[in-house]
Amino acid sequence: MASNSSRKASLQSMEAEIESLLKSLESFKHDASDESKKTIGALKSNAENALKHSRHLLSDAYEEVKDKTRETAIATRDYAQEHPYATAGVALGAVGLLAAFLLCKRH
Repeated sequence: MASNSSRKASLQSMEAEIESLLKSLESFKHDASDESKKTIGALKSNAENALKHSRHLLSDAYEEVKDKTRETAIATRDYAQEHPYATAGVALGAVGLLAAFLLCKRH
């Protein structure tokens, strides 16, 4: 799960850098000669392709996390239905730990 978060952050960072590059290329384009404009156009096209690719990767990572979350929720629900007393015990234990933590932190 942490690897998905770091992968998502990395892809978002890459996307931000590519968008920054596109803005820089656009500003240079206005000051460039015709030959330079062609080169800048090619660079811009490459940067846009890289941006599309990173968005695709980010979308895939999101879908993977969403699917795993759904599977985990279904498994949790099934377990709770099969073992209601164990589930109630775990829930009460969690509430007790939270209460103890809050009381200790208060004093």
